[in-house]
Amino acid sequence: MKTFKLIAHQKHFSEEEIILSSKDFPHVKVRDVVEIYHPDVVGSRVLLQVHSLKEEMQTKDTISIEQSIVSMFQLQIFFGVHVTVMDPASAALDSVELTFKDQYLGRSDMWRLKNCLIGSCLYIGKKLEFCNKSVRCQVHEMWGQGERVACGVITEDTKIVFRSSTSQVYLFLQMSSEMWDFDIYGDLYFEKAVNGFLSELFAKWKRHGSNHEVTIVLFSRIFYETESLEYFPETVRACLQQDYRGMFYEDFYRVAVQSERMEDWACVLPQLKLLFHNWQNSVLGYHQQNHPDMNIPKGVNSCAAQGNFLEVLNMSLNVFEKHYLDRSFDRTGQLSVVITPGVGVFEVDRELTNITKQRIIDNGVGSDLVCVGEQPLHAVPLLQFHNKRHSAASNDFSMPHWINLSFYSSSKRIGYSTFLPRIKMAPILNKETTLHKSKTAGLLSSKTSSSIKVESSLPNSVFDYDAYDAKVFALPVTRTSKVQTLMRETRHRKTTAISSEVNRFDRSRGNARRSRLHDMDISFTTGHPGDGLSSSLISAPTMLSCSLTKSPSVTIPKRPAVDDSFIASCGATAPHPRVRRPSGGEERLEDRRSNTLRAVVGSAGSPSALGSNTVTIGANPSTVTFDPSTRQIKTGRALINPFDPSRVTIKLTSNRRRWTHIFPKGPTGVLIQQHHYQAVPASEEKLTSGTFGVNLNNTAMDSSSTGTNSNAKGRPRPMNRSLTLLWGATGEQEWTPALTTGVDWKSLTIPACLPITTDYFPDQRSLQNDFLVSEYSIIPDDVNSISVNDYGQQQKASFRRPLETKEVFLELISQRLSQGFQVIILPHTYTSNSQEYMLSIGRIFHKIILKGSTITVTGYRPRHPYPTCNIHYRFRLQTPDHLTYEVSWVDFNAEKLENYNWNHLDHYICTRGDRDFALTESLKYWRLRLCVLPTHDCPFTERILRFIDTCVNRVKHHNLVKKPRPPAQTMFRDRGGSNRIPDRPRTRATLVENKNLYQSSGDHGLSIEHQFSGDEGADVTTRTRVASGSAAIIEAMKSSTGGMPFLEGKINDLPPFTFISYEAVAWLLEQVEGITTEREAIDLMQKMLNERLICHSSGNNKVKFRYGFYLFSLITETFTPGNIQDNFDCEWAEVEFENSFTLARSVSTLANPVKYQFLIADPDEFKSVASLYENRFDQMLNYKSCNLDMDISGKSDRIEWGHLRYQSVFYPDASLEFIFQWVVCTGPLVAELLQNWLRKAQNCGVNLVPIPCDPFALPMSHKADPLRAPIFVPLNISALNLNGKTFLEEYPPDSWPQRLLLFQESIARHFGFLPCSPDPASPTASLRANVRQCLPPLQFIHTTGTVFLLILSSSNNEKDVVHPSPQRPQRTNSSWLSNTSVLSPTDSSLTLSYITRHVVGRQKWQQNQEVRVGFLWAWNSMLSKRWRNPSGPVCDENNGSKLLSDFRKFCANDDDRLKNYWIQALDRVSSSSS
Repeated sequence: MKTFKLIAHQKHFSEEEIILSSKDFPHVKVRDVVEIYHPDVVGSRVLLQVHSLKEEMQTKDTISIEQSIVSMFQLQIFFGVHVTVMDPASAALDSVELTFKDQYLGRSDMWRLKNCLIGSCLYIGKKLEFCNKSVRCQVHEMWGQGERVACGVITEDTKIVFRSSTSQVYLFLQMSSEMWDFDIYGDLYFEKAVNGFLSELFAKWKRHGSNHEVTIVLFSRIFYETESLEYFPETVRACLQQDYRGMFYEDFYRVAVQSERMEDWACVLPQLKLLFHNWQNSVLGYHQQNHPDMNIPKGVNSCAAQGNFLEVLNMSLNVFEKHYLDRSFDRTGQLSVVITPGVGVFEVDRELTNITKQRIIDNGVGSDLVCVGEQPLHAVPLLQFHNKRHSAASNDFSMPHWINLSFYSSSKRIGYSTFLPRIKMAPILNKETTLHKSKTAGLLSSKTSSSIKVESSLPNSVFDYDAYDAKVFALPVTRTSKVQTLMRETRHRKTTAISSEVNRFDRSRGNARRSRLHDMDISFTTGHPGDGLSSSLISAPTMLSCSLTKSPSVTIPKRPAVDDSFIASCGATAPHPRVRRPSGGEERLEDRRSNTLRAVVGSAGSPSALGSNTVTIGANPSTVTFDPSTRQIKTGRALINPFDPSRVTIKLTSNRRRWTHIFPKGPTGVLIQQHHYQAVPASEEKLTSGTFGVNLNNTAMDSSSTGTNSNAKGRPRPMNRSLTLLWGATGEQEWTPALTTGVDWKSLTIPACLPITTDYFPDQRSLQNDFLVSEYSIIPDDVNSISVNDYGQQQKASFRRPLETKEVFLELISQRLSQGFQVIILPHTYTSNSQEYMLSIGRIFHKIILKGSTITVTGYRPRHPYPTCNIHYRFRLQTPDHLTYEVSWVDFNAEKLENYNWNHLDHYICTRGDRDFALTESLKYWRLRLCVLPTHDCPFTERILRFIDTCVNRVKHHNLVKKPRPPAQTMFRDRGGSNRIPDRPRTRATLVENKNLYQSSGDHGLSIEHQFSGDEGADVTTRTRVASGSAAIIEAMKSSTGGMPFLEGKINDLPPFTFISYEAVAWLLEQVEGITTEREAIDLMQKMLNERLICHSSGNNKVKFRYGFYLFSLITETFTPGNIQDNFDCEWAEVEFENSFTLARSVSTLANPVKYQFLIADPDEFKSVASLYENRFDQMLNYKSCNLDMDISGKSDRIEWGHLRYQSVFYPDASLEFIFQWVVCTGPLVAELLQNWLRKAQNCGVNLVPIPCDPFALPMSHKADPLRAPIFVPLNISALNLNGKTFLEEYPPDSWPQRLLLFQESIARHFGFLPCSPDPASPTASLRANVRQCLPPLQFIHTTGTVFLLILSSSNNEKDVVHPSPQRPQRTNSSWLSNTSVLSPTDSSLTLSYITRHVVGRQKWQQNQEVRVGFLWAWNSMLSKRWRNPSGPVCDENNGSKLLSDFRKFCANDDDRLKNYWIQALDRVSSSSS
């Protein structure tokens, strides 16, 4: 073979990975894959793809490879290499892992990227780009032919796994009683969790460059030693709950870190240790500390098994399932990690388990369970369902495959021994502990079963365990031949009494079974001792001893060496998935008609089952008893042995295969989990480099365990396409006692996103029997024919090309992927005019077929959907900056995916967002709220106009003649908000100053020309008089010298002589004599509009003249009213500048009415001000929408669009809100558009910040984060009692609520807060819309954008809310909160109730109890570093804490600051009146 000389080149020389000469390689073509290696060196082989060929190299017989590739594969330059053309199929990859960072990649983006990579050659560390370098990722790991390789070729069958280095991570630390126990090395389990696991995890994050957004929560469940609710004072009953045994408990959550990003997380460990040190006192003695004079039952910390494990997962799911809200563009992925000192066994509620499982699987959320306890000798995770029937006859269990389990082992080693115990030794009980446990166990026994003896929990118990075990695991005397005979008879006798018995069983138990189990392939039950079966894996004595203190242990049955046929009676179901035909053929049992016996896996046993034969029926392992006398089958319940779960197979479902494509295939061809190990000598641990690779030890994620993967040494189980193993995430990896589970560091460091592909689709018979079918067709050409004709006649530049049929077809697939569907890998049907895709999510399947110009969508949804279930959960929460645990609540429920209106969304795609198919809330479209704020004291109105002009609408100006005019009396009031230090005199700037409206536009890419005529010497020009008439004014507008500025927009369909209404008013003030105020200019423009001299640019002559950014045009021969453009308001964002509020200044006589309107003495005058306030906040909820070009640079490979929702009315003293809405967009391209807006906002002199939909996270909102809570800042009104008069005593009582509200607003403005509009779906907005007798809740945002403030007002007809007394104001309405009622989160009026409960905290709340006046303070959780405006007000975390501290001191009247503020207001009013 010919040898070529190898040289290296840099990227700046050529972007090509390999440079070849067509003369040296005449047989090589573009896109060929070549293998390069040194003939005398083993392992240095690399595969590269040829993208271009040079005609001639400088040196003959030479190839050039990029320098980084040469270094990675340890190639030697100037040495000889062999170059051969490879067959891509021989180097095909099974799976590829791609990592990315600081980006948001949607699932549709991943699918498009995967399609783009088909046929390309990859190598470890290769950087990939997509959408014109907008999407960036890197190759992390590759697998081919069962081994990890360094390079290969992607084919259509290659599975692409996306892993994110910047995910949203929730770390839950379970503070159960075991945290204060010692492990085998003498360390507390808390020390093992924090100093060990978390320390290593944070170190790996830092080493791998992971920058996750992390929330750390400590949680615990406290049981109370009492039998009745009467023992609790009424003040502490708000959060008490009662479990199925009748025991009272409370759940406590302490948020240590909330949505933080750090490069080094080591600084958090001391904070966690401090919380641990104070945990017992702060949680166990919480009520006693707050009520020292009351007798409160003693609290006991629960063990890990009885903790609130599923509740914490659901709390994170409440956040994760709203991923389309408040979309962040610098993170992708969601991960919940629960760190527990237990061993992976939990006692759970069945309904909550079903909800949790469905939500985790449907939402594609990664859920990791990390146990710092010793790994048991049985299979885990293991969930034991609550025995709500209080019967010892049935204890149901489940092995959840949707939890990724890890066991952390300390790196410590004992010098004198290498033995590692896997069973926790029982503690030595002293006399005092024995008495306490006896008392506790006696209490529990009275609630559960009287048959359990308390004495058996003691070490010296007379309970005969050996006899008990012998009875449980006694062997039957039946023979294997009888089992085979039974199987043959059940195969042929379909019409005998067997089937009738089966049908009777199915009818009698069907309803109950469906209500109890949502997915029967995961549950199983054990029998009871009286029937010779183990009552539970957790023995009765152990259950009692751990009921309040310790985790349960699992009894280990002695397994005799017997034939597998008898293993069912010993605790496992006999593995007989097939029956034999008499002719020798085989048939799967689940294909028989007898599979109507959908038996529950695990049920109550019976004495007759001991000597009976067992067999697996269908996919669900169950026990059936055959009675030879009656020749009928009696149903029993199988005992699944967790010590040998590999013998149990269950029916394969789409849920089970949802995550399997993230696992690589091992050498035996089955999927493996890389953190599962078999114990082997460390010297045998090797990492195969693969056929084309190099040694990859340095590229793999490190592991804490030594050994080899279990798949390499274990017994691979052949995969049946309809059956899967019960245990494990893959369902293909067999559990053995020698299997050691380590820590899945890869999942915890770079979490995987939900795979975009799966491989399960039900068979034809299942589709007919178990599913309902719906079908509809879309013909894009017919749908878009009308709009095409209309736009074709108009021939406007705003015409948007409709999507072609193939584009619609691909977009329908993209949208389903975005909503959590997965593409089912099946042989695609490609014909000349047909193409088919199958997709699934849960039990919902879609088939999309493109044939000719018709797209057919066929949907399969379950005939018997899961029953709806809503779980109301109450808990106590303490977040950062909170001083105590407050009551909160949340609802857990699974979404009904079958109710999603895909027909509506498909037509929305087909019509490119036509108004006939607008986006609705149920479509779960992506959105982001943006708020525009002023920077310091600036002419906010002019800067807002410039922002809308250049950024939102992207207009171009020509003939712009703008001359400075002398300062005139503006109708807008001064802005009172800034971020200066409170209580210091602040200068204010008028909103219209003696400045040019447009300054340098920076890098807007817009031609904004300023043609100022002359200098100051040539300032004198002829001004038009009002008396000259409207026609003369129109001519002056058209004049080339001193005329009005006209514009041409981002599209060319604007009429000639189009202008902005705000600029027209400014021009009239400058160029027309007799016009001195804005009101006079507006009236003159309205007069010209009535005279049909001007008209709205849409052609609609019914639109009145509106002051702000509204487009009007002069009526000419080419533009006449009446020809209305239907799509005009969809292409332009028009905002009105409201001035009605400031007109109230003429009514008031105060010197500064804005700041002291709460002191207006005249009742009529004050009522007018109050009504203006109410109307003002109602108008702030008015929104309009227009289309938004999301791909302004044209980088995408598809047509993309979005919508912009914006406030239609702007108040100069408030913020302005914009909302991005989209479904057909690439994440990084939206991020680029936002960065473009942010840049332009800074150039325009405004501050652009993202804001959450529900900044205060009130629990009655369905969008709220349950782990967030606002901070209540009380207002000390009693300090404002002066000269023997109480607060507001001299004013009419019916005006007290309004005056208090205005007083609180003045304080908010004093600290630099501006009014902002709440999300229309938030509780505060619903209060304003539904409870009309209440004043609107006022929501404010700080000028820095970092803080929100909420003022809640009371009803107008409740005069005694602000009572003139030295004490705090009284509340007499008992409907706010009942003493023992459970609040309904759907009632909007409960916002006030929640505030009351939240702020009262430790104080008694009853009827006629006081209500505290104050503010709700909430941080802006979406404001990251990239949104910081260097030219605007800076407020980092430290400054924000200082602002909160200063605000608290002011409201508490520290140093008489609040009192002085009130006195200053009274003095100003007195001086102005005199």
